[in-house]
Amino acid sequence: MMSGNTLVWRGFSDSEIGPLHQRLGLPNQDACHLELENEPVLIAVSDGLGSRPLSQFGAQAVCRAVVRVAQQSINAVIVEPLSFIELFHGYWLEELQGVDIEQCSCTVLFAIVLGEQTFIAQLGDGDCCIVTSKQGEGEQQVRFLTDKNDDLFANQTHSLGRKFQASNWQFCLQPTAELDACFLVTDGIADDLALEHRSSFYLELLSQYQKLTDDEVIADVRRWISQWPVASHSDDKTIVALYRQ
Repeated sequence: MMSGNTLVWRGFSDSEIGPLHQRLGLPNQDACHLELENEPVLIAVSDGLGSRPLSQFGAQAVCRAVVRVAQQSINAVIVEPLSFIELFHGYWLEELQGVDIEQCSCTVLFAIVLGEQTFIAQLGDGDCCIVTSKQGEGEQQVRFLTDKNDDLFANQTHSLGRKFQASNWQFCLQPTAELDACFLVTDGIADDLALEHRSSFYLELLSQYQKLTDDEVIADVRRWISQWPVASHSDDKTIVALYRQ
């Protein structure tokens, strides 16, 4: 579990191994990263595919590759999304040199604050929830990079592999000044959220955690993620968030 803040941003991350993986003696195949202490500020999460035996290494490599591409782009005046994502993919492959790439398949969700623009991207399932508001307008808007109805089929998702496939990615350049929060979660959480409660789940977390100290946020996230209320849930669960102070 991580939590912390800068002058502008606060954030937290936590991950809980799924009951099925515990019973089978398998590792948590999710990975996440929160960077608040160094520029650029960023969050990342990845879910290793359960059908791939080395997918936890792929997920961990996602986090390292996001940090690398963020540092490479820190002084970029213009962000070209497809070039940015392709550079990330190349770093991911480098992080896995000597490993069978096809056994490391995983999803990708990240957000990187690059000055006036925040680059947000997603490959595969999970939720990328973006909360925004315009100066002088009190009402917050919630949107998601992907629609749950866009899923391929049950238990199928786009994922990283050796070949770069730009068409499978969703991304946006979000004006940083309008960004109130970004939540990234793996499907162990996202799939259990009913569509009618999807937005309110994240808005309630934001409203509550803006009022709490970092230590209180840490404790609360650990409480609900480790005591997930949905019966018969089995998957790993991971959340990482960035939000305004």
